Amino acid sequence: MSNEDVLFIAHRIPYPPNKGDKIRSYHMLRYLAEHYRVTVASMIDDAEDVKYIDELKAMVHQVFYAVRSPLTMKLKAAGSLLSGEPFTVPCFYSKSLQQEIDGYLDGNDVKAILCFCSSSAEYVFRSRHYQKTLRKKLLLADLVDVDSEKWRQYADKHAGPMKWIYRREATKLLPYEQRIIDTFDRTFLVSEEEMEVMAQYGPVDKVEALSNGVDLEYFCPGSASQCPELVSQNKLVFSGAMDYWPNVEGAVWFARNVFPEIRKAVPDVVFCIAGRNPDNAVVALQKNPGIEVTGTVPDMRECLSDAAICVVPLQIARGIQNKVLEGMAMKKTVVATTGAATGLKAISGKEIVVVENKEEMATVIINLLADKDRCQRVGENARHYVEREHSWDAHLGRLSELIDAGKSADD
Repeated sequence: MSNEDVLFIAHRIPYPPNKGDKIRSYHMLRYLAEHYRVTVASMIDDAEDVKYIDELKAMVHQVFYAVRSPLTMKLKAAGSLLSGEPFTVPCFYSKSLQQEIDGYLDGNDVKAILCFCSSSAEYVFRSRHYQKTLRKKLLLADLVDVDSEKWRQYADKHAGPMKWIYRREATKLLPYEQRIIDTFDRTFLVSEEEMEVMAQYGPVDKVEALSNGVDLEYFCPGSASQCPELVSQNKLVFSGAMDYWPNVEGAVWFARNVFPEIRKAVPDVVFCIAGRNPDNAVVALQKNPGIEVTGTVPDMRECLSDAAICVVPLQIARGIQNKVLEGMAMKKTVVATTGAATGLKAISGKEIVVVENKEEMATVIINLLADKDRCQRVGENARHYVEREHSWDAHLGRLSELIDAGKSADD
């Protein structure tokens, strides 16, 4: 490991890797900590996550953090209506954390700064070291997805006040994302498709696609306890944080529009919705015959092991879905909507099954449940695909290339 200092700023604590953005930030941080002396600065928006600070400290050189309650988050968002900012920025900005970051920079000559997600860049822009020192350092940003486009999609799906709020955030956040791209030496997005979206609004010559990986040792067939009698059932599993609106929408859409048709053909089929903090709309689905809602599960691999098929019925999806990669790594056939499969090079029908609409999804799943051999073949091909294309270390090696090269005189 090098003694060179890297500052990693995240909008949420990058541990544990138990949900979308935290999976990516964790693996990025893990990789950097294996090669550099890393200091982490992070907001914590869930008080329960404070208990993980000691485990995070064991991974890196040191950790600075600030805790923010949900109520304060809402107040900060409301305040943005007066300030004219996108609400994302003040929600995740803390003056006390800024002071700790600047105090650290007073005495440390960092090799590079990596900001994870757009709101983390504010700690660079507002730093008292920005003009004199930081602009001479290698500045890296991982936007992951084009969040302004996500808010635009949300606006299209809603009506009334929420439509206005989401539309405003899309409008306000886009120039902020473009400022990051213009200022930072390199900005990452999770896929070529996300780069194409950003290219519609401005230059992307300093933007690169940095794909998601999957922990191939952790998500491996046989890595979790398995119930043979459950695997033999016709169980469909949809996994994810079930307080996240696209997951909620996807679960409800599948339960209402697809699952009843499958159940007519396969009466013993089960739809298992597995994930933390299920929204009331998700909890209500378990009143329907054949639908299970697990809530938080200690080990998602057990749910995936028990699945005949993993379904990913997202109607709104940005970037590469971890739940898709995890299901594929567990040798499961994944049936996904077109949006949920975005960013993957997997061949539909061979390594994944991608569907266009509710009728096709129902038909495909019915046929797969009746053809266990094909299900097994697709699952095995899926595992080979992620082994070939989605190794975290293979993707994250790009960070070392940039950091070791440093900032050129032309930048």
